[in-house]
Amino acid sequence: MKKKKNKIDTRYKLLVLFMIMIIGIIIMRLLYIQVYKYDEYKDRANIQSRRFISEKAPRGKIYDSSGSLLATNKQTYNISFDETTEAKKTIFKTLNNVMKLLDENGEKQDDKFGIKINEKGEFYFDFYTSDKSVSSAKEIRFKKDRGFYETVKKQLYGKTDIELNEVQEAAINEKLLSISAKDCFYKLLKDYEFYKMYVTDSDKLKEYASKPESEIANELLSKNSVNDLRKVMIVLDAIKMQSFSGFKSVTIASNVKRDTAFIFNQKISSLPGINVKIEPMRVYPNNELASGVLGYLSSIDSTKSSRYEEKGYDISSDLIGVSGIEGAFESVLRGSTGGSIVKVNSQGRKAEELFTLEPGPGNNVHLTIDKNLQYSAETMLRHQLEYLQKGYSESGIDTRNATRAAVVATEVKTGRILAMVSYPGYDANLFSNPKGITTELSNKYFSPNLDEFGNQYINNRGLGISLDELFPKNSSGVREDKYDVVPKPFYNYATQGLIPPGSTFKPMTSVAALEQGVVGLNETMVDRTEFNTHPETFGSSFAPKDNAYHGVVNIRKALAVSCNYFYYESAYRMYMKNGANTKALNTIAEYAWKAGLGVNPNSDAVASTGIEIPEKFGKTYSFEDFRAQNTLYAKFDLVDFLGKGNYNNTYYFAPLDIAYNGSDSEKVKNIKKDIKSVIEEKLKTVGDKSITDGLEQLKTKIKSLVSELEQNSDVYKKNISDFNSRSSHKNSPDLVANAVEAYLYSKNTSIKTPAEIINAAIGQGINNFTPLQLSMYISTIVNGGTRYKAHLVDKITDYQGKVIDEFKPEVLDRIQMKQTTLDAIKDGMEMANTADMGTASSVFKTFPISSGGKTGTATFREDEKKYGREAYGVYVSFAPKDDPQVAVTVVIYDGAHGYLGSPVARAIYETYFRDKLKKENPNYKPVYMDTQEYYDFTLNPPLEAQKDKIP
Repeated sequence: MKKKKNKIDTRYKLLVLFMIMIIGIIIMRLLYIQVYKYDEYKDRANIQSRRFISEKAPRGKIYDSSGSLLATNKQTYNISFDETTEAKKTIFKTLNNVMKLLDENGEKQDDKFGIKINEKGEFYFDFYTSDKSVSSAKEIRFKKDRGFYETVKKQLYGKTDIELNEVQEAAINEKLLSISAKDCFYKLLKDYEFYKMYVTDSDKLKEYASKPESEIANELLSKNSVNDLRKVMIVLDAIKMQSFSGFKSVTIASNVKRDTAFIFNQKISSLPGINVKIEPMRVYPNNELASGVLGYLSSIDSTKSSRYEEKGYDISSDLIGVSGIEGAFESVLRGSTGGSIVKVNSQGRKAEELFTLEPGPGNNVHLTIDKNLQYSAETMLRHQLEYLQKGYSESGIDTRNATRAAVVATEVKTGRILAMVSYPGYDANLFSNPKGITTELSNKYFSPNLDEFGNQYINNRGLGISLDELFPKNSSGVREDKYDVVPKPFYNYATQGLIPPGSTFKPMTSVAALEQGVVGLNETMVDRTEFNTHPETFGSSFAPKDNAYHGVVNIRKALAVSCNYFYYESAYRMYMKNGANTKALNTIAEYAWKAGLGVNPNSDAVASTGIEIPEKFGKTYSFEDFRAQNTLYAKFDLVDFLGKGNYNNTYYFAPLDIAYNGSDSEKVKNIKKDIKSVIEEKLKTVGDKSITDGLEQLKTKIKSLVSELEQNSDVYKKNISDFNSRSSHKNSPDLVANAVEAYLYSKNTSIKTPAEIINAAIGQGINNFTPLQLSMYISTIVNGGTRYKAHLVDKITDYQGKVIDEFKPEVLDRIQMKQTTLDAIKDGMEMANTADMGTASSVFKTFPISSGGKTGTATFREDEKKYGREAYGVYVSFAPKDDPQVAVTVVIYDGAHGYLGSPVARAIYETYFRDKLKKENPNYKPVYMDTQEYYDFTLNPPLEAQKDKIP
């Protein structure tokens, strides 16, 4: 027994000794940490409890020319979440409580999450764009950022650390696009550990980590609505995305009511991680006014995140200007972000402020736009479009699709833009307010239902075409608006809509004709309904028509009544006078280029009006530009007739497919490319060399390439076999070469034809310009020939009003013209507005201020009515006649007649000259052209001035 007792005592002593050793180690460790390493661990604790709380700077303001606010800021309350250890433990409970509070107070959660759920409970992607290629790129980026790339890479290639080539990367992208929105949502439910809403046991958690995504999703959906899960996912996803760039707050709801913010502050202690912040939000006091000029704000596209992070942007929450002045002057308007470095407690709330950096407001932009002129232009344009859509009728004319238009008013002697309208517009407030864009608005703006729109469009107009003809599907199966019938709110029709000018180009032809001396100031011509008077030059079949018979005309009357024959003859005379060669074809263009209607393709001139926002810049007809266009389109001609095996129903051969085909071998692709290149290079020499120069060598090269294709393409071999079995003669490379030769001779003739300068003289052919170009060209002519740079910005000031930069009128070019030339053109344009025969006299005849105008009716395409389209209605104007100050251009898509836009120009003049009209013509009362009802908004502009007031 004693032996046994000693054994127990020994064990006890050993256990005590072991316990003493453990306690000693713990004490030594505590002494090491709390005494020896005290300073180091204190610094670590301080760093981990420090947070930088950013404070957004207000954007610079945008003013009109009188100092009235067009864009400003207001302070708003935002609900945000800051992730901490404690907040993370209760995140699901916290977020559910937050969502409940938001719902109870009628607030909406911020929602830019790419996965949406429709009314039927179906998942879909929405990336706020109607461009399929852009949408696909954003979808791929969305999935890559959330870890789908690594999963797919492993599925396809086994390893995730191997370097991939372009083909393999493309395969991954294709696979990523095949993952449905529903599958993405289910995977994120698992990745973001939604099962922790109900499971806390560690063993159970391990079990859920290996469960299939669909099983977890179904379990969650049995206890929660899909929309409630999505609300929480929006926040968790934002936390995940922001984790890549360090600690940052996640905004849950923006611009909440003050009462809502107060309620959240009352309950803040029970909502770990939740804070109420005050931040500036962009506001546009006049809503849609000048939206095409101002632009709008949007979140930073993930595909551009690196670029903006380098500039100091918070890509998770900062908004940037993406169009208009907001986009073009982003670096000017953007302020410098401030904030505080603070110590936070376990709930993520500020315990101590360590350092503060005040935010710096952005600089202000002062525009040349006059808000009253802008309002008059937009209001009258809207009235005219409603009239055309509902009430206008004329035999054979259907203007129900007059849903798009543009207006530009310019200061003739400076180039300042006084008003610029692109219709339809949008309310930019919807985009600066995170709650502004609903699913319905998103679909309307970015994903219009072309099936629904198209069927309604076809039925309403009784068109004899199918939906597939109106909106054909591309290779991806997505419908495209090929015939431009759908209104596009974010497309600036004023600066980017290229349209044929029609007869509004005739003042330009008048300048050239008078300065060239091919017509006299008082010379008369007898109008003819067909221009067939020079068959020796144009051939017996060339006979373009006049729009009507106008009797005896001189240059003034020709402008007033828009006599085509006069301008056909003027162009013919210029062509003959200058040598009747390809250089002579540029006679009108030499003058047009100086007025900003295109640029000389052989010069280094900048193709721009100079305006600060994005624009397109159209071309006037010249031989070089026409040749370049024909060369560009030649590849489509070649693909067409070679693919059919038939050129002009004269040359027959085995169908030769030279279109791009992804399944072709590299050898076949290169042969096809060489066939097109050889012919394109030949077309580039038309006019410089005889078509016969090097033609035999070209044919030899074609035959060689065709033979090579036969050897390498099984498809072409089969086509040859089929052709030989049904044709009376055998296929050979010679047949193809002869067809190409015939094609080249035909193109040589059509490229060099003088018929094109005849078309150009009346604004047809390849003449295409933006409304901005047209307004600047009219300004150039009526001010005596000085072309000014177009500009929208007068000056930049800082937040205290100090001028930082100022923009003065800048001369870009000059047209040398005699005073008699200028006077004759102004006379003719005045007659167009006031004489009984004038094309716009029904609107301007009784207007007290002298003015000049020119109407234009330019076809969209020859078969436009098949697609429910009508001609563009174009109107250019200036006032007053003797001392022009303002020039106006109005373009109405499917407007049918130019004069139907003239009331918009008159409305602008009524506002611009309102003081003069009230003083000198107190009884003047403007009336609508359709109802003859009086209106007052132009003489007494209703918009209140917003002078640095927060609305």
